[in-house]
Amino acid sequence: MSAVGGRGSGPRPGRRRGAVPALAVACAVAVVGAAGCTLTERAGPGGDVLNALDEVRYESPPPTGLTYVDATRANELRTEDADRFAFVAGLGTPLLNLRDLPAERYGLVPEDAETTVTVDFGAPFGHWDGAFDAAAIVGELEADGFTERETDAGTVWINHDRGLGLMVEEDRIRWGDEQLDPARTESSGEPLAARDTYRDLAACLGDVYRADFVQASEGAAVPVYAVGHRAEAADETSTVLCAVTEDDATEEAALERLREEVERATTRYAGAEVSALDGEGGSAGVRVTVPDRPEQRPGRLLAGDTDLTDALREL
Repeated sequence: MSAVGGRGSGPRPGRRRGAVPALAVACAVAVVGAAGCTLTERAGPGGDVLNALDEVRYESPPPTGLTYVDATRANELRTEDADRFAFVAGLGTPLLNLRDLPAERYGLVPEDAETTVTVDFGAPFGHWDGAFDAAAIVGELEADGFTERETDAGTVWINHDRGLGLMVEEDRIRWGDEQLDPARTESSGEPLAARDTYRDLAACLGDVYRADFVQASEGAAVPVYAVGHRAEAADETSTVLCAVTEDDATEEAALERLREEVERATTRYAGAEVSALDGEGGSAGVRVTVPDRPEQRPGRLLAGDTDLTDALREL
């Protein structure tokens, strides 16, 4: 999708289009752990999200969406207040939200995950990283009717009746449909982290325990936006909405429209701040930070309270 990488009116003064820190460039174009890049080296706001984007490769167009969850932090928050943080109970994994999900959950234990990534909306797939009892999970899959299929990446467990596939290792669980082939999905195309727009969105989100990226159709005035969730404590949370616009003129229109929406719903968005994205990669865009009152549950900008994202889509 060409609109994501382009700016209709060119970079504004003061923006260094394409000028990103050398470490970010080096890590964005290499597999994590190679060429001297490690997870710990990619520090700073949005670093964890950028690490996740680095492992998601695509050819064209980019995936329709992506969800990253810091599962360790999400599980901590759920332990403190299960009702308030119910929206992260499934760790952004549609596989765990199926109505006919077996009681044993295919042997998957959310508390064992450290991070999770879900890619695409139409035919979602993804992975969990953490420390898993692979033998126990495989036993559950066998008991639930899954059968083995060998791929270049290793053994994938398939359930044709459920249309599911899982690849189970001690430190990573890959999941998808029955056509799941990790070797194919992880080796072709370029990583999302190599795109200026996604790097700018990751930096805009900062340190979040969940990030959801939404890619619009080609030619949209707002080609991609992201919603991130922050928690200084279980009772001190906020949501940040970051969006890339096609040009500076659309950025100005978005700023005006979002400020109107915040002023219109002063109680709902009390304390909200609206500003320009001003990303290192030169992306035009906007940012809205919305604190939550104790009675406002995190996740409301993803479901239910969509006025701000609706305003962006209407530009």
